[in-house]
Amino acid sequence: MRIIVLGATGNVGGEVTAQAAALGHDVRAVARHRPADLSAGVTFVPGDLNDATSYADALTGADALFTLPGYAGLADTLASVSKVVLLSSSAAPSGRKDNAVAKYMIESEETVRGSSVQWTFLRPNAFMSNALRWLPQLREGDVIREAFGDVPLSVVHPADLAAVAVAALTEDRHDGQAYRLSGPETLSTGERVRMLGDAIGRDLTFEALPDDVARAEMLKDTPQPYVDAFFQFYREGLIDETTVQHTFEQVMGRPPRTFADWLAGNADRFR
Repeated sequence: MRIIVLGATGNVGGEVTAQAAALGHDVRAVARHRPADLSAGVTFVPGDLNDATSYADALTGADALFTLPGYAGLADTLASVSKVVLLSSSAAPSGRKDNAVAKYMIESEETVRGSSVQWTFLRPNAFMSNALRWLPQLREGDVIREAFGDVPLSVVHPADLAAVAVAALTEDRHDGQAYRLSGPETLSTGERVRMLGDAIGRDLTFEALPDDVARAEMLKDTPQPYVDAFFQFYREGLIDETTVQHTFEQVMGRPPRTFADWLAGNADRFR
């Protein structure tokens, strides 16, 4: 079948592209820039997600679509397909449109529900690959500082999200389902930093940023409504990304990958 992957350079979109291609599907990977490690047999389509006309030709004859939330071309894109998997968020079930992040997730889900397509929503916890944000600090030394360091998370492997996405793109039994997804274990930031240090042979230390310092740091490059959103998530308890969800095993019939698994495949990126 022909599968269109929007945001094909992302952590999840790249995995969806690779996994769908490995199963023999005709995959069209849409992104602004060509991925450096495009899988064999995948057709790259340059396109801007906010302008559905920029990749309209790729949608011709498409059987299914993997898409991201919150972009202007979503409604126009849905008019060309019959099945869609939307990468949403753990924030969507809150129903809170006064939260900037939850708002665009909820509105993207509403757009999909209001179309005529068969849909599946993925509502994951934070990604294991968010650890890559520590790279600039690691270049400066062995101390990792991060906001909300006292909140343990059951982070999820992008490859597991992709596995569920590919299943939903190719099997009708997932139509109409909204899947809450997590990893198999709850880890503090300090535990993940220690595990990373062990994986790369460095004695790393974690320091939790005080909330006032964290807010000031975040506001340097993040609009205030989104900073407020994350404080609602992790300080006001708007979302629960601590509890382990068992959805992946129920859907895929195997346990989800661990953070140690992710490190085994990505440790070289930190060296």
